[in-house]
Amino acid sequence: MDFECEFVCELKELAPTPALLIRTSTTMSELGPLFETGYHEILQELASQGKSPTGPPFAHYFGMSAGTFEVEFGFPVENGVEGNGRVVSGSTPSGKAASSLYIGPYGEIEAVYDALMKWVDDNDLTLSGEAYEIYLDNPAKTSPDQLRTRVYLMLHEG
Repeated sequence: MDFECEFVCELKELAPTPALLIRTSTTMSELGPLFETGYHEILQELASQGKSPTGPPFAHYFGMSAGTFEVEFGFPVENGVEGNGRVVSGSTPSGKAASSLYIGPYGEIEAVYDALMKWVDDNDLTLSGEAYEIYLDNPAKTSPDQLRTRVYLMLHEG
């Protein structure tokens, strides 16, 4: 498959944004149910403070592998929003990243990761081992083949 024709890969500089999030360990098979309950929990916490997200939901993956991995997921919020319980205040990732837009079912997202890893290698950049996804569409209201996900592979600085 010729990834260069399918995905536009580019270098981005990300600035941190305040966020309400949950950080936990999980597996790929547990990710869907975790997101479903966790995003709802975060939205409830925001609503209890009379607040709303300032952008779409995201997930920040640490050391992804076939087994268990760490993930932070949540919503960007305005400054000063506090967490409660396992919902904590934090921020979105910052720094240099290789990025591309993926359109399609979440279960087939690996193709954009392959394209980004090739692009990083071709451009002599170094991956940090972290990935960041922004989910631009609501899966309850959007056909799986039309779901847009902005994918970032975080890079080592220097």
